[in-house]
Amino acid sequence: MNAMLRKSRRALSLSVAVVLVLMGLGVAWWRHPGPAPEAQRPAPAPSQAPTSVMAPGLPPQRTADGTRSWVPGMLYRYEVSTDQKVAFANKTPSGVDSALPGMHLSIQGEWNVGVVAIDGERIDVRVNLKLSTFQLSAEDKDVLTPEVRRTLTTALEMPFFLTLGRSGSVALTHFEEGVDDLSRGVLRTLVASSQFVVYGAPTASWQAEEHDTTGKYVAVYQRLAPNRFEKTKQSYTHVATPQGLQPLGSDIRISVNTRAAFELGEDLWAQSLQSNEHLEVDTSAGLPAALTDLELSLRLLERRRVPSLIGSLEARQGLLSTSPLASFQGRSQDPLAHYRQVLGNKTFEDLVKELRSLPAEEKARDDARTRALEQLRALFMLKPEEALKVPDILRSGLSPLAASPMLGALSAASTPQAIQSLVTASGDQALSTDVRMDAVSALGMAGEPTREGVDALRNLGRDPNPMLRDTATLAFGNAAFQMSDTDARGAEALVYELSNGYRTASTPEQQAIVLRSMGNTRAPGTLDTLRTALRSSSVLVREAAMVALRNVPGPEADQLLSSQLLADPAVQVRRSAVFACSFRPPGPLLPALGQALRKDPSDAVRSDIIQLLGNIRGSVPEALVLLGWASQNEPHPELRQMATVFLNTPTTPVPSQPDSTPTR
Repeated sequence: MNAMLRKSRRALSLSVAVVLVLMGLGVAWWRHPGPAPEAQRPAPAPSQAPTSVMAPGLPPQRTADGTRSWVPGMLYRYEVSTDQKVAFANKTPSGVDSALPGMHLSIQGEWNVGVVAIDGERIDVRVNLKLSTFQLSAEDKDVLTPEVRRTLTTALEMPFFLTLGRSGSVALTHFEEGVDDLSRGVLRTLVASSQFVVYGAPTASWQAEEHDTTGKYVAVYQRLAPNRFEKTKQSYTHVATPQGLQPLGSDIRISVNTRAAFELGEDLWAQSLQSNEHLEVDTSAGLPAALTDLELSLRLLERRRVPSLIGSLEARQGLLSTSPLASFQGRSQDPLAHYRQVLGNKTFEDLVKELRSLPAEEKARDDARTRALEQLRALFMLKPEEALKVPDILRSGLSPLAASPMLGALSAASTPQAIQSLVTASGDQALSTDVRMDAVSALGMAGEPTREGVDALRNLGRDPNPMLRDTATLAFGNAAFQMSDTDARGAEALVYELSNGYRTASTPEQQAIVLRSMGNTRAPGTLDTLRTALRSSSVLVREAAMVALRNVPGPEADQLLSSQLLADPAVQVRRSAVFACSFRPPGPLLPALGQALRKDPSDAVRSDIIQLLGNIRGSVPEALVLLGWASQNEPHPELRQMATVFLNTPTTPVPSQPDSTPTR
């Protein structure tokens, strides 16, 4: 997933220049001249008391002392809706605001909060936003290209973690490194706006010091009914800056009008929330005043136990970037600061020692390997020459399980020294085939391919060892994809080379592996070759062409998949077509999927289609229609039951296009 985010970072940065202003990124957005609101902004109306709700699943459990309940593994699912309007206002000599265009963010979907760990006063939770609607507009016009929309959606839906006190006050955020600033800002704003902070059991009224994306403020809580409370922000005392939280001085004026109505369960978790906020930040430096209007609505859908939540932060710790909730959210001045944080005081020798003594228990071993990969990557970024030590360590007898994260770290670092070590390891006949295959795969996935690395993959594609040869061929296609962002002409040359390789391949097996490699390139230039392959008499070749089409963009690829799904005589090819469809936006493919569901003679093909429809039913209403038909008309009883189960199982909106992983 992080690789995909890095891949789209260039395109994203172009649009972020347009939209990255006020969405929870700290007060430095004053420096960005930009849109402003109407001359007069009415304060938000006081929130209405939320409607009482009863969530399915486990009932709320009151604690013995009436304080908030924190239970590891407990998940709270909320329906979420938010609108954020961002603007700037220039003050005229007469004191009147001059109106400029504004920006509007709208989100609807599901907000999941799960408790993952408790350590004394520290509470760690996992948060996951699932989008059904996401709009970002300026001057009433959508400002996101399709590519940037996909990237932002992926980032917004990536799970992240929070560290809170037992009072419910959020202190720290932990995001995956690849998540962009805009997505972090939106998510941090939702977190801050949904805080309910109480020390001990609620009383008639109380005050609390809280943090949000702007800074530190005093909140006032009032009990309106036994389980209903209103929260207001009294005033800000500190502001978030690149230097950290700073006391609010006379050069900055922050005015805020907030009304948040909470209905709580017996466990003091929110049953519902309706919040409205108007915030203005003005300086004495002649810069535009920044204004935001925020509306947030939460409604509890379900509370239930999810044991897999427990320990999930610890397992991901090495891959996360931690910062206070009240912090300036621009990128660090020092691009290596995150790597120093991940590495700590570890040396290469320390990390090799840990890899040589991996735990025996599977989960602990996997967690240790993940931490080692991230720490080694950090080391190779901070001290690139350390990567040159890897081949000697591999030759010293490191096990494949321990070698794999080391090779993955080289690929993730993708420095010239890291690529050099991967080239050395992949060609080292003293190493086991498993380790060499891992090195070859890592070489193909390197984010910054070099000529040395590509030449090595080309040569290994002719290796007498068939496992190494096939792995290198697949990795060659991955390298072409990785190269396309920085060297489009070079990537096109590699695609052309693969097309020639298909034409000169002497067996269906050789043709099939080249076709799968072409699929890894994700290049539109592969279509002519794939179209030719679909006319082959070999089932193996047509099946490989189907799989290769999964990531090729454009309607022509959809048409090829649809026609082959409906017409190919081989069950394996039709099943591969359904598999490829699962990686693509489903809309253009639904007519063919529906026709195959009704008419395909193979139970296996129809089963694959029902499974695909079940996976996308939360975001594609047409999928529910087809599942409804199958639940009544499918001739095989087990498949009818499968469709019925999907129809009767609640779901939430999910992205219609799953993350695609290149064939290795």
